[in-house]
Amino acid sequence: MHIKELILKTNSLHRTHLFYHKTMELEVVDETEESVSFKAGKTILTFEEVADSKPFYHFAFNIVNNKFSDSFEWMNSKLDILMVDGMPIAGYNDWNAQSFYFLDNNGNIVEFITRFDLPYHSNAEFSSDCIVEVSEIGLVVEDVPEIVVRIKDGYNIPHFRKGPVLHDFVAMGDDYGLLLVCANKRGWVPTHKPAKMFPVTVVLEEGKRISI
Repeated sequence: MHIKELILKTNSLHRTHLFYHKTMELEVVDETEESVSFKAGKTILTFEEVADSKPFYHFAFNIVNNKFSDSFEWMNSKLDILMVDGMPIAGYNDWNAQSFYFLDNNGNIVEFITRFDLPYHSNAEFSSDCIVEVSEIGLVVEDVPEIVVRIKDGYNIPHFRKGPVLHDFVAMGDDYGLLLVCANKRGWVPTHKPAKMFPVTVVLEEGKRISI
């Protein structure tokens, strides 16, 4: 499953533009007074401005799997990396992956993850071009089992074969793209900040749109 576009909300379009264009060095592909879109590998990452809330999300970027250390040094030179159990790098043996986390200007919990089962390699020096795609987005809901059934039946998206399937957290999709269906107020790794429900739209490769 490939995420073609991810549409999120922000209460500061200007600072979001600065963070993703200047700090993350992503190309701006579209910009209006109400929104800005960036090219993140195969995914378009769009932020739309809202004035009446302070939205925050968890999402992840797939990184070429032979440049993980370089990606860490690249981001660590720009901002503070979040600790996971006292360590800056998290290992996920069940997923054959490792990652690290940081906050953007909106307080979004952003993750760079390398999935060693994917054929993603680069011989170039690390840059934002080594970001392959948005590979995860958290969908925060009140009733996880109900939404999981709706996604499975309505969009033919299966449970992630590597798990987990919990009463309050279910991963759906595959290594290329995952929907993390999360219960409202469940803590996000690694900050344990309680998840909250904010509007999010996921456009899949086949043109299907999932809006929560």
